[in-house]
Amino acid sequence: MVPLPPGFKESFFSAGGVPIHYLEGPCNGPPLLLLHGTARDWNSFSVLLPQLSLRFHVFLPDLRGHGASGHVPCAYRVSQFADDICEFVRRVVPPDPALFGHSLGGIVALSIAARCGVSAVIVGDSMISPKNLTSSIYHTIFVQLRDLLVQGGSQEHIAHGIGKFQLQLPGIDELVAIAELPGNTPSVLLEWARSALQTDTDVLTMAVEGSAYDQWRPESILPQISCPVLLLQGNPELDALLTDFDVEAAKRLLACVEHIKFPLLGHALFMQRPDPVLTAITGFLDRHLCKSSAATD
Repeated sequence: MVPLPPGFKESFFSAGGVPIHYLEGPCNGPPLLLLHGTARDWNSFSVLLPQLSLRFHVFLPDLRGHGASGHVPCAYRVSQFADDICEFVRRVVPPDPALFGHSLGGIVALSIAARCGVSAVIVGDSMISPKNLTSSIYHTIFVQLRDLLVQGGSQEHIAHGIGKFQLQLPGIDELVAIAELPGNTPSVLLEWARSALQTDTDVLTMAVEGSAYDQWRPESILPQISCPVLLLQGNPELDALLTDFDVEAAKRLLACVEHIKFPLLGHALFMQRPDPVLTAITGFLDRHLCKSSAATD
C-alpha cells in the first residue's frame, strides 16, 4: 500500500459499471485532473503533488486496468479510457477542469478534451502517432514487462526482472540493461514493479499489438479541441515518445497550442526532474486559467 499524500482522500466512482479508483486533494484552486501512463497509477505524480495541491484542486484517477481500478478483459482502448474519465469529469470533478496527461494519459486527455468541457490540456511526452510506439524502446519494454508479469512473482522479483530488460539504445552497439541506465535505482524499479503488478496484462498486450489505438484518429480528433494545449516534449534521443514530426502535426491540427522541449529529459519527464516540468505546468495554467476565469466574470 502506498500512503496517501497529506490532505488527500480516496474514493471510487462507477463508470459504466467499471469501478474507478481516485484520489482527491484539498480544494485550493481550480480543478486539475492528472492522468498517468501505461502500467503506472496515481502515484507516478507523487513528486508533483506537494506543489500542485497548494494551488489546485487535484484529482488523480487510476485508469481502468491500472492501480486499484477495475479490470475489464480486452477493453483497454484509448476511447474506452476516455469514456470512463469523461463520465468522471461530468459527474465528480468541478466544471471546466484542466487536464495533465503523461504518456498514455496524454492521448486520453486529448480525447477527453475533444468531447468534454475542459479549460486547458497539458500533454506530457505522449505520442500523437501510435506508430511511434512500435519503433521506440517502449515497445520492447512493454513486451518484456507483459511476459514477466505473466510468469508472476513478488514485487522484488518483478523489480529485479525489470532491471534486467535489454534495450537497444541509439548510438550504442551493445544491448543495455535498464538497471544500468541513470536514475533506475533499486527504489525506482521497486515502484515500477508495484504499479506494474496492479496492471492487467491485457493493457500491455493491446498496446504492443496496436489495438489500444484502434479509434485514435488525431486528424479528426485534434481539430475538435478548442481549449489551449501545451505539449511537453522530452528529447527523442533520450527515449522520448513525442517526436518532432508529431509536434508539427499537432501544431497544424490544434487551434491553440504551445510547445516546450526539454533537451536533458527523456520520456519520464517529471519523474527525472520535477522542477522544470512544474514551472512549465504552473506557468501555462496561470496564464490560461486566469484568462478563462476573467472571461466568465
